[in-house]
Amino acid sequence: MRQNLQVTAMVTEIDINRWILRALNSINVKVFPVDEIAVAEVASPCLRKAYYQRVRAATPTPIELLKILGNDVHLKLQDVLREEGYQTEVGVSVKIGEFKLVGRVDALKDDSDDSHLIEFKTVQEVPQEPYESHVLQAQAYLLMTGLEKGYLVYLARKDGRVKVFKIHKDKKALKKLVERAYILYKALKEKTPPPPEKGPWCNTCQFALACTSKR
Repeated sequence: MRQNLQVTAMVTEIDINRWILRALNSINVKVFPVDEIAVAEVASPCLRKAYYQRVRAATPTPIELLKILGNDVHLKLQDVLREEGYQTEVGVSVKIGEFKLVGRVDALKDDSDDSHLIEFKTVQEVPQEPYESHVLQAQAYLLMTGLEKGYLVYLARKDGRVKVFKIHKDKKALKKLVERAYILYKALKEKTPPPPEKGPWCNTCQFALACTSKR
């Protein structure tokens, strides 16, 4: 799958940061009257900064926006994306044998010159390469929309960094996706859990106890 991953040339980190800055205009920042002092202001390491934030009505930076909105940052970008010609939160589905695969694409542009989709992922730190689960998700949406390319956009809560990867439709990835969907469908139908897949996600899984008791 790696040969189909590359840093994007169409939708870039510059584009994403520009959209974030535009989205900042819709953030409502509470303004306190002079005779009200916020605890956060008093506890801040620099009272001058707190003062300037008051008198100059500073808006959040892109980094602060990511910290404020967390996983919902792409939802705040929806108005901006629509202004850019995207459809947002697009429900998609495709029938595969006995079951239907359903999902929701963050942003989709159906343009004769450059049709593509975008998936936003908020993470602690941007990865050097996209996570396989995210690539599979993007591949699923490419299958379901009939598009040939998409973009995975990573937004880091830690430092506000943005990284974009271009994803091309990959037949091997699609085959793996369909196989995994069928395994889950069959497991649900037969009421038998599929084999466990060990990884770092096990450490915080709320089903860890039930999972280990089934082994």
